[in-house]
Amino acid sequence: MEPTKFDMKYASIRQAIIEQRFEKLNARQREAVFQTDGPLLILAGAGSGKTTVLINRIINLLRFGQGLTDPFAPEWATDDDLLFLAEYLNDPKPENRARAEHLCAVRPAKPWEVIAITFTNKAARELRERLELALGDEEAASAVWAYTFHTACLRILRRHVDLLGFESAFTIYDEDDKKRVITNVMKKLNLDPKTFDPRTVMGMISRAKDKLMTPKQFAADAAGDYFREKVSDIYRQYEKEMKKACALDFDDIIMKTVLLLQNNPEVLEFYQHKFRYVLVDEYQDT
Repeated sequence: MEPTKFDMKYASIRQAIIEQRFEKLNARQREAVFQTDGPLLILAGAGSGKTTVLINRIINLLRFGQGLTDPFAPEWATDDDLLFLAEYLNDPKPENRARAEHLCAVRPAKPWEVIAITFTNKAARELRERLELALGDEEAASAVWAYTFHTACLRILRRHVDLLGFESAFTIYDEDDKKRVITNVMKKLNLDPKTFDPRTVMGMISRAKDKLMTPKQFAADAAGDYFREKVSDIYRQYEKEMKKACALDFDDIIMKTVLLLQNNPEVLEFYQHKFRYVLVDEYQDT
C-alpha cells in the first residue's frame, strides 16, 4: 500500500517535530538516537556525550518509537490532528507536548520493555535520575530497567531462583562471609591454611565462576594438578554449604543467572519477549 498525500504530509510534519525534540544533539548523536532497529555500537571518547545519547535514545523509543521513519499517518488521525501538529511545529508550547507526542508516536516501547545496563550503582542512579528529568514522568522512568548487571540479575534471580534449588529470600554473602565459609570448609577437609591461603582459594573460585565453571567442570580442568584438585574439593564443598545456608556470593549473582537462562528455556523466552531493547553503557567494560 502506497502512502496517501495525507500520509506523506503527516509523516513529514511528524519527522520534523521529532527532529526538533532532539535538536540540541549534534548530527552523530542524533544518528544514534534515531536508530531504533538492529544492533548499534557507539564509539566515542570520554566526555563526548555517550550517556546523553543513551538517555535520549530511550526517550525516543518510549515517546516516538518508529515515528521518525514510518511513512503512514495513524488510521485514526484527522485533519484537526494534522493542523495541530503543524501549529505545534511552529510553536511547541510545553502544555501541548503530551498531545503532540501521542500524535507522533508509532509503536513506542513500554518502559518495562527497555533494559539499560551500566557498571556502577552511582552510574545507574544517575541514569535513572536523568531519565526521570528528561521524561518528566517518575513512574515511566522507574519502570525502565536502568540497573547494574548485578542488580538486573538479582531481580531475575529473586523471581526464578527456586529453579536452582534456592528460596527467593536468599542472602547475599560479602567477602568476609565468604572467607568464613571457605575457612570452615578447609577445616573440615583438614587443609592447612598456610598451604592453602583462604584469599588465594577465594580468588581461584571467583575466577572459575567468572568463566562459568561449575565445581564439576573445575575438577575436570584441575585433574593432575594437586593444588587445584584440592581447591576443587573446597569449591564443591563451599557450594554445598552456601546452598544449605540459602546464600549466594557476589560472583553467583551473574553466574547463576546465566545458568538459569541456559538451562530453563521458558525463563529465557520470557525475558527475550519482555525486553524489546537492550542498551549497555560503558559496553567496553564487559
